[in-house]
Amino acid sequence: MQQRPAALALLALAVVALAPAPARSEPAPEARPALEVPRREDYGDLTVVYLRGSYTEMGRQQAELLGDDLRRVYDFQRAEYRRALERGGVLARVAERLVIPIASGLGRFGDESGWFAEAGGVADGLGRPRREVLRAQYGLVAASTVFAATRSATADGGPLLGRNADWDDAGGLRRPLISHYAPTNGDLRFLSVRWPLNPLPVIGLNEAGFALSFNFFETEPLVTLVRPSWPHRRALQRARTVEEGIRIFRESDRLGISCFMVMMDAAGDLAMLECRPASGCAVFRPDGDWFAQANHARTSEMQPHDLYRHPDSYTRLADMEAAVSRRLGQLTPVVAAEILRDRAGHRYANANSVGNLFVLNAAVVQPAKGLLWHSTSLQPYAPFGAYHVFTATGEPAAGVPDLPADPGFASGALAPEAQAVATARRAIAFQQTGKPAAARALWDALADQEPALLDPARLALGRATTLYAMGETDAASDALAPAVAPEAPYEVRVQGLVQRGLLLDALGRRGDAAALYGEAVALIDAHPDYSAFATLRARAQAGLENRQSAQELPIDWWSVGVPR
Repeated sequence: MQQRPAALALLALAVVALAPAPARSEPAPEARPALEVPRREDYGDLTVVYLRGSYTEMGRQQAELLGDDLRRVYDFQRAEYRRALERGGVLARVAERLVIPIASGLGRFGDESGWFAEAGGVADGLGRPRREVLRAQYGLVAASTVFAATRSATADGGPLLGRNADWDDAGGLRRPLISHYAPTNGDLRFLSVRWPLNPLPVIGLNEAGFALSFNFFETEPLVTLVRPSWPHRRALQRARTVEEGIRIFRESDRLGISCFMVMMDAAGDLAMLECRPASGCAVFRPDGDWFAQANHARTSEMQPHDLYRHPDSYTRLADMEAAVSRRLGQLTPVVAAEILRDRAGHRYANANSVGNLFVLNAAVVQPAKGLLWHSTSLQPYAPFGAYHVFTATGEPAAGVPDLPADPGFASGALAPEAQAVATARRAIAFQQTGKPAAARALWDALADQEPALLDPARLALGRATTLYAMGETDAASDALAPAVAPEAPYEVRVQGLVQRGLLLDALGRRGDAAALYGEAVALIDAHPDYSAFATLRARAQAGLENRQSAQELPIDWWSVGVPR
């Protein structure tokens, strides 16, 4: 699960509102029955808010209902944005100072999806300038694994969707959130599964039985710079069928952000759109009654533009396909939840798997019945908790049971593993906050653990980074031994080879360093279908040509397999 460089992603997203579409008027809210008064409900670690009115009003309601939970996310993401901008250099900072005020000023004109109107309402509710809330919202990077099935693939012949959305929850600050929207402007009611300050649905279901799953698509351009439109939201507000959803996307010639958008409707139609702001959308249709998707392009039109052809995505897709294949014709919501927990074939919890430790939102959807189940547990065990049921109309799901928790999770059998994960999370947090000595003790404890509950090869990347930060270059090189072993996961081994080459260069062992750089280049070149390693290859090539020093080790913390 490799992240886009933060400064580029944040700056790119900072210009999406430069030239919004014309405004539309929003009628005054209707009288509200008691059931529809905005409210908040909590189910375990899952927060649900019920909203009603104009999109501006619903933004204010979110801020009021989420209160300090939203403020903490705002403060965290605003600080992250500031750090990313600093890493981007002077040019990024100058451009940002010009773009955000313009975007904030013009954004009041809104767009048809109500995206900016809602963000303005959130800003009002938080008591913050709208431009500051915009800055805090710009960080939409996530990995995802989903399946969509219908007819012969499911037990009752109806459509069924299962989805894990993977993103770092910032130590529990970003909590799973379901927002139920009851717009008063004629839009359909809908559920939007996401996290606080994310303006776009990760999973959505509307009252007509139309569902979608937004998977991140790493491409260039990532966003449009002028007149952005947000069919990612608009389809939920208007579409009743997959064909209508496709039409809404195709009529939006300037998408705000690229995406893989899986769609499903109550009649059982299935499709996926692969969309770039610059060139529209390609449609993927399965050969049979189901398909799965992760984070790499499937259509010939979009494959040449895919920058995230990464073994992580291929592994998650293959695992999801295998898990679904074993249960074809027997798929039910209960089975779907079991699939979202799948780790078959993986010894360690921090492997690339369907039920990986980065899952923040885990959801099951039955569009024809208007039902959505969402896990009530936090990352890193979100898929393993119990799932509460909701309806797209906002009414109680009378007689529909929740989905039970995984037996091992419910019984406490996963406790030793969970403790090891918690230790690794603390080590990462210490390292990223400039406390490598505190991180070292935790990495050492994990390295000595018998039997190992987390992959030693992945942990070695973090441990070496910590040791190098403490000035122990020899020890850092030795710590990388598991990461460069032939049996290490591909992306870990590539990264480990480059890291160790840099360390040996710093130690004056030029010949040994060059050999490792060469091995890294050869390993990357042997897998040309993986497009995600261009920057790492350039770093290794520079090492081969003796034109760089260690300075900072290149580490993708997601390769460690443990969220911070």
